[in-house]
Amino acid sequence: MSADETLAPNPEMAALRQKIDALDVELVDLLAERQRCIESAAEIKTRIGWPARIPPRVAEVLDRVGVRAREKKLDEELARSIWTTLVEWSIGYEERLMRSKDRA
Repeated sequence: MSADETLAPNPEMAALRQKIDALDVELVDLLAERQRCIESAAEIKTRIGWPARIPPRVAEVLDRVGVRAREKKLDEELARSIWTTLVEWSIGYEERLMRSKDRA
């Protein structure tokens, strides 16, 4: 039995959960679009001989996210943590794609 099954229905919470669920759908869609961009970046980097990890670019992305988080009153530590994970995953994904292109 889940915690929700023991709680009385609440229309206010139901509406809020619907909004959160809709935002989750949008976030997944945006992440999928970002992944397609990473795939394109890996292709270009392979062609022009660039590495997957470019430290100044990583710093630029994280700094920009920190600024945007402050502007939007989002906890900066949360934003930086999420983007650090996202960027590190993206670099690893680029590296895998680039290795597979080298073997092809």
